[in-house]
Amino acid sequence: MDIIDAHLHLPAPWTPWEHGEESFLDLQAELLLAQMDAAGVDAAVLISGPLFAPAGWCRAVVARYPQRLAVVLPLDETAPDIAEQVQAVRDTPGVPGIRITTAFPPENAGRLRAGAYDALFDAADKYGVPVGVLGAGTLPDLAAVARARPGLALVVDHLGLDQPPYLPVSDSPWRGLDQLVALAEFPNVTVKLSGAPTLSAEPYPYPDVWPHLRRVLDAFGADRCMWATDQHRVSGRLLGFDPLPRHPAYHSYAQGLHYLLDRTDLSTAEKVALFGGTTRRILGWPTE
Repeated sequence: MDIIDAHLHLPAPWTPWEHGEESFLDLQAELLLAQMDAAGVDAAVLISGPLFAPAGWCRAVVARYPQRLAVVLPLDETAPDIAEQVQAVRDTPGVPGIRITTAFPPENAGRLRAGAYDALFDAADKYGVPVGVLGAGTLPDLAAVARARPGLALVVDHLGLDQPPYLPVSDSPWRGLDQLVALAEFPNVTVKLSGAPTLSAEPYPYPDVWPHLRRVLDAFGADRCMWATDQHRVSGRLLGFDPLPRHPAYHSYAQGLHYLLDRTDLSTAEKVALFGGTTRRILGWPTE
């Protein structure tokens, strides 16, 4: 079975790397692939961003390992040439999608409602480029986007919920799940089950998480859900604090896979879709 991590991060150096950028990239790529091999993960989608490896680094690593890695890139929705940038993504091997953040800073929610992302959405719809959204707190607004553009592939990151280490979790971490489930009516919306163990109050294999994930799978179907870990290593110097491992359910990479892969109440067909099939299809990432 093809196992693909649909969401993980390549770290940026937190101190000047005395051996040069090329050496750092080699090291990080080898460590990442070794981690994937040890857990039994065949391929992964890197997510570039300001707190992680920049787009150029991710694309360089993807170019070295095109069968194992791809990258989803953030774009500036205010760029005057945003349509051309989206078209360029479509035509770039190893870059199967783009990503926006509407969850923070707080003003982004208002900007979403005011249409600040419309040009990006229109271009992605036109050129067939999937858009990943870090959108906790803005899911009802994304419903309007999905309704207006039924051909646009929207991918909701992290179940659309606040997750540590960057978004604090309330005493009811699953309270926003109704808003996610409401998006299941739109066939063009897919959801990543990334980072779910961070919302657990129990040790591995995080049994309290499963009823909520089962609800999402029942609403969307496994062919519209993607397994992902959101595995990352971020420098405390970048954030002003060391975010890991500061949440109770901090887990190893293998645990982030097997808490779900080993469940006997997931059918074989569900596992084939959830652990790779959906990611290949939605992102248009070929097997060869």
